[in-house]
Amino acid sequence: MEYKETMGKRISDLRKSKGMTQEQLAQQVGVTAQAVSKWENDLSCPDISILPQLAEALGVTTDELLGRAPIQPYEAEAKAGGKHHVSVRLKLNKAEKVIFALLLMAIGVVFLLNALHVIQLGEGITFWSVLWPFLVACMGILACRSELNPVSIGLFLFGAYMLLFNLHIIPAQYRLTWAMAWPVALILIGITILLHFLLPKRDKKDSGLFEVEKGDPVFDCTDEGGFIHIDSAFSSQTKRVQPGNPFTGAKVDSSFGSLVLDLTEAEIQNGAQIDADISFGSLTVRLPAAVGAKAMCKAAFGGCECPPGNPAAEIQIRITGDVSFGKIEVEYV
Repeated sequence: MEYKETMGKRISDLRKSKGMTQEQLAQQVGVTAQAVSKWENDLSCPDISILPQLAEALGVTTDELLGRAPIQPYEAEAKAGGKHHVSVRLKLNKAEKVIFALLLMAIGVVFLLNALHVIQLGEGITFWSVLWPFLVACMGILACRSELNPVSIGLFLFGAYMLLFNLHIIPAQYRLTWAMAWPVALILIGITILLHFLLPKRDKKDSGLFEVEKGDPVFDCTDEGGFIHIDSAFSSQTKRVQPGNPFTGAKVDSSFGSLVLDLTEAEIQNGAQIDADISFGSLTVRLPAAVGAKAMCKAAFGGCECPPGNPAAEIQIRITGDVSFGKIEVEYV
């Protein structure tokens, strides 16, 4: 039995349900965004050779894509207390992946032949002295593909220079110095300004070097006799300890979101400790004005704002943990 909906409509609905743009779908199957637009408007049909890849990208079977079977609803299983993650990957098309793989293989072959004494590389040429500038140059090329700016162009030029220098192609007397670097930086800035005027503007919908795939919102909270465990991701939540309930401490893991721990009406035990691990998000701890607080947190590209409150207070609370690209702050109410 075939289902009456057109293939173009199915492709459009499936793409939108997965939150993809036409450009992103086109990149996954190795065609142009214009081709995807024609499919969705029923002006043309996908080539039969790419149907399996297209079906996989859209999360359906080939039969479902062709309308020969009903499309099954996508179901995601959420496990309480499960670990969440963020998948970050380079956005490469097929040709770029092939070229990158071949270049890595070429480097490996050259150093294998050198190790077997089939060829002899120059003195000081090591695997890492070649690999790291090669990777930096590749990153620069990919960054230029997304957006031309002094950083992306400079990244490519620096990687290419160090690769040629480490291979002794550039003579030692041309070693990069600060006196050479700042004029090059000025030239790159000037070139970038000109390119922004001369080149057509790029579509920003799919710009960027990296593609970030995040999980569903997670908020898991348990209270074990006044000790609270909170696991939060991709959500904004407030955990309020009910009036009169004891609070002996907390272990908080929060990423990609904001979390408020409201202790203003809780029975806080003296010496209670909050251990927090915050990444790309924020934790706000609300305390009654009569409570004192002290924070000892490690911060990387983040901060911890903890006014001491009442230093003579009988009840003192301690906040420890790690902050990466986020912040922990204490509010007194």
